[in-house]
Order: sequence, then C-alpha cells, then structure tokens
Amino acid sequence: MWRGDFMSVVLFRVLVAFLAVVGIIELLRAVLFSLLKTDNPGRFYLVLSFSGHDEQAEAALRSASERARWFCDDVQVVCLDAGMDEETRRICELVCSETPGILLMTPAEFQEYWSGRFANL
Repeated sequence: MWRGDFMSVVLFRVLVAFLAVVGIIELLRAVLFSLLKTDNPGRFYLVLSFSGHDEQAEAALRSASERARWFCDDVQVVCLDAGMDEETRRICELVCSETPGILLMTPAEFQEYWSGRFANL
C-alpha cells in the first residue's frame, strides 16, 4: 500500500468518526430538548443594541434573525437604537422592513413595550 493512500484513508476515517460524534451529540441534544419542552415555553427576546456608526449592523441583525428562526418558534428580535447615526438607522430600518419579526425601537419605546407586555401579570 502506498503511503499517500494510507494517509488519505486514515484522514477519511478520522473525519467520518468526528462527524459521527457530532451527529450523535446533536441527536442527544434534540431528544433532550423535546423531553424538556412544555406547553408554555414562554417567549424569548434577542436584543441587539447599536450606537454611533456600526458597519456590521446589517450582518448582526440578519444573523440574529436566523438564530431566532433556528432556536424556536417564539423568539422576538429587537434592534435597539441607542444613538445610531443616520446611515446605520437607515440600514436597520431596511433590514427590519425586509425581515419579519424584527422590531426597531428606541430605549424609551422599548421600555414602553416592556411595560405593556407585562402590565397584566
């Protein structure tokens, strides 16, 4: 057997073993989450706060939206305007209009939103 073939076989087997371990862990995670699921899991909030000029605002919002979608059904993404500049605000408004489920708020609006959500508790 040629040495290059042996190395490629070993690397392939290591890769398959690694992927098998990752798959088993993910399967156990899914089973555990399904066992711990309740009828009322509550609501999750993912809050991103931006201030000044942020070059990564669009990527961060889209990433948060995708994470929320993969995490569970009831996740609300909130984009908090903590003093964004004009360009960052426009970008956030555009992403929020294109992506359902993202709310763009100022800190005062966010406080009012929270007060309204939990006023009846």
